[in-house]
Amino acid sequence: MKIALIAGGYIPTPPLSNSILTLIQDYKYVLEEMGHEIDIFNSKQVNEVIDKINNNSYDFVHLHAYEFVRAFNENLKQKYCFSCHNGYFLKKDRWEKDFKEGFKHYLNAPGIIALSHATKDIFLKAGYSGYISTQVNGIDSQKFDFQEQGNNKAICLGWIQPRKQQRLLAEIIDGKIAMDFVGPLDDHNFVEGITTKYLGVWSLKQVYSHLTNYSCLVLISDGEVAPLVVLEAMAAGLCIVVSESASANLHSKDFIRVLPDDILTNATAENQKIVCDTIRELIEKNKFLRREIVEYAGENFNFSDIIKNYIQIIDEFTKVDH
Repeated sequence: MKIALIAGGYIPTPPLSNSILTLIQDYKYVLEEMGHEIDIFNSKQVNEVIDKINNNSYDFVHLHAYEFVRAFNENLKQKYCFSCHNGYFLKKDRWEKDFKEGFKHYLNAPGIIALSHATKDIFLKAGYSGYISTQVNGIDSQKFDFQEQGNNKAICLGWIQPRKQQRLLAEIIDGKIAMDFVGPLDDHNFVEGITTKYLGVWSLKQVYSHLTNYSCLVLISDGEVAPLVVLEAMAAGLCIVVSESASANLHSKDFIRVLPDDILTNATAENQKIVCDTIRELIEKNKFLRREIVEYAGENFNFSDIIKNYIQIIDEFTKVDH
């Protein structure tokens, strides 16, 4: 098949990366290994992207940029599927104006590939009546280094910004738990402490090699859809402490702990203790569970397996009478 994958013009300066681009590039690699022809479009010029797609013959088109949906609905000559990656998608009261105005156009997309059952439910409850299916995010587990023991430290990996609440997390755990923060600094109120250190930005290659040094990933964000970094951490053998928003598609496991989204903003003494005790507990558990964690990540989120569901989705969508 000839497949077009479309991002929204994400052009981070190396070594920065973008999780949507990382995901799309992994799709390209795995699908091409299977013999398919994949083109990635990553431009902010939506009309140019549409013209290129219209002037080629694609068997399947998958849009990952919600900013483009209206234009695709109006001008793309063929039917396509849309996936929404907006961090606040599950929290309607947090939608920005452009997203709120665009939502009615999302409901007119010919097909939707939801990233979790929760996101699928949002579309269905809003009255979406087109083709819809669920495809979880995945990782190429072979890319990640693995070592038998971590360093008894936690890590918070990703863009440091208010939505992800790293500043609040650092303030609560400083002096109690050793945690490194890695990622572009997009919250000028974030400061290092005694045990909370900022290490700058890692390249993807560094993510693949360095994550396994740690014992626990922490992501207590107040808005996520299906964060790729959680899967990456498990592929490297780390335990996981996440907020409810960041827990999409995860199962109930000894190495996964889910906390309320507001546990950092509602920072009572009790909640602060819960956060610290939970991270300590998962760091300790990690000593005995690392291989089990890697196996879980591989069995549930490895591209070589979930790609089979993706191919089935394409087959079902292309056979639907639009």
